[in-house]
Amino acid sequence: MGRIDLRDSRQRIKLAAVVFIVLIALGMVIPSGYVVASAGPAINVNSSVENKEVVEIKKAQTYPSDTRLLMTTVAAQGTADRGVLGAQAWYALLRKNKQLLPVEVMYPQNLNADEYKEQNKELMEFSQDSAALIAFELAGYKVSMQIKVVGVDPNNPSGKVLKEGDIIKGMKIFPQDSYYELKTQNELSTVIDRVPPNTTLYFQIVRDGKEQEVHFETIPYKKDATGWVHPGSLLGVTIEAINVKIPATVEYLLKDIGGPSAGNMFALAIYDKLTKGSLGGGHTIAGTGTVAWDGDVGPIGGITHKMRGAAAEGAREFLAPALNCAETIGYEPPGMRVWAIRNTQESILAVAEIAQGNTEKLTSCRDLVEKQQQARP
Repeated sequence: MGRIDLRDSRQRIKLAAVVFIVLIALGMVIPSGYVVASAGPAINVNSSVENKEVVEIKKAQTYPSDTRLLMTTVAAQGTADRGVLGAQAWYALLRKNKQLLPVEVMYPQNLNADEYKEQNKELMEFSQDSAALIAFELAGYKVSMQIKVVGVDPNNPSGKVLKEGDIIKGMKIFPQDSYYELKTQNELSTVIDRVPPNTTLYFQIVRDGKEQEVHFETIPYKKDATGWVHPGSLLGVTIEAINVKIPATVEYLLKDIGGPSAGNMFALAIYDKLTKGSLGGGHTIAGTGTVAWDGDVGPIGGITHKMRGAAAEGAREFLAPALNCAETIGYEPPGMRVWAIRNTQESILAVAEIAQGNTEKLTSCRDLVEKQQQARP
């Protein structure tokens, strides 16, 4: 039998330990494939900074408000080009208020950091424009747009009639009626939200500069992730607003914040400024959610971080898109009530009811999720 050289064995162990420590150290200072998400600042869009309003309306009568309306954000460490250092990633794993995400989850793989920033800037501008239009419209001002068809599905009745590029100018329900001129997408939605699926509607369109009349049947909505079915019916085409006009100018004092998720809070702030009194009384109300041209509020990312950011600024009421409600359960900051919202009209009602202390008419996210669970077979 050969002898075991204990000294040689100890040397190998020491060398392995040194290599291991060096690798750990390198891992701590080398960029990882992860980003760290956490609560970002919550900004009162009804406030002023250095005598400059965060949301300023020019060429329209405005009124002061005591309501604090907080738009909420997510802070991210790391970019589309480079993740956080290994040490930062390990630290995030040990903190409940931070979330470690793969870079490709946070950022689209086909965009670099500059392209992602530009995309977020465009989405922010869209949210500001759509928020301003729906707020002015709901406040009783005359607004207008052209409704353009940008996508059709040949499997739907509308897809066999409408073409991309068509402008929907007017509509009617009965053949003998006169056409009602459609000035906004909200006007269109208001009508089709009241008619059952498979209803034949008549439209006045402009195609290649010439007016035409077409008709087709609407289609039913499908259940969303909460089990809710939107009232009314769908046209079954994709539309966008062009040539949008409002009777004033809205300017935003925001820097280095992008994305569409502040749309709902922008709409509330603008509506509050355009109407007398304080919409939410003296309350601090936070929220999030995209807003479409017709006022529908859509889901966003990072809602748990946004609730924490809101709580840090004193908010005890939070308006959440209904499709995000399941993500809020168990993550509500102490004392915070989270309300399910589907459109700007519901948001306005919620803020007004909170001001009156009369929230029985509102649906909390917890109630919504519980009903969804009870409805499951």
